[in-house]
Amino acid sequence: MSASTRVVPDRATPARPAARPRDEGSGLIEVMVAMTLGSLLVSMLAAFAVVGLRTMHAADTRLDNITTGQIGMAAATKVIRTAVLPDQLNDAGCSNCADSAIVAASSTQMSFYANINNTSGGPSLVTIETLADATRPGSSLLRQTTIPPTIASDGSYSFCAITSPTCRFSRRVLARGLPRLSTSPVVLRYYDFEGLPLGTGTLPGGDLVKVASIDVNLTIQLLPDQSRTPSQTLIQRVNLPNADISVLNSEESG
Repeated sequence: MSASTRVVPDRATPARPAARPRDEGSGLIEVMVAMTLGSLLVSMLAAFAVVGLRTMHAADTRLDNITTGQIGMAAATKVIRTAVLPDQLNDAGCSNCADSAIVAASSTQMSFYANINNTSGGPSLVTIETLADATRPGSSLLRQTTIPPTIASDGSYSFCAITSPTCRFSRRVLARGLPRLSTSPVVLRYYDFEGLPLGTGTLPGGDLVKVASIDVNLTIQLLPDQSRTPSQTLIQRVNLPNADISVLNSEESG
């Protein structure tokens, strides 16, 4: 009998089910979370940008205040140092001059004889005053007015009235952004030869000859009524060397 042959069934590997296509997309919750995170990121970036712009603007404004104050201080103190008695520059005399270097003085205005633009005829009459600034409401400006001497045929000189249509004079703005006049700013302070203050407000005539030094006080805020950037204050004391020498010489000769 022949040997029987055992047939082993073919155990083929079962077929894997076909992969389903991944076409589900994002769910509503995922979209909302992504939008929320994106909004927060944009808000943070916008906040940083706003803070950066404000910081840059404040720094620029502060620099403008300081620069304006420094320029105004340099211009004001330079001309104040030239204050001189009227008879120091012209022996022929002045027909309508005061006996002191300073003609009038208050906390916001000063008129004095100055040795500037001198053509051997005599000093000029200079007025430094604080006025409301029409271009910057809520603030004031510091302005200089200069009247040159009018020379007569005998060599003497006088000064024309600024209200006269024939009067020649020049004006320039020294600084802007000063406090409004309603706050009664003190731009000028006066001291005698002992360094003692001569009071506030308008000086009486008897104190004008005692002025030996002056404090110039400039508080600059180019953006009035804006609290984000504080104002900048500059103070400088100016000695009057010409007036000082004249008083000492007068005392010695007397």
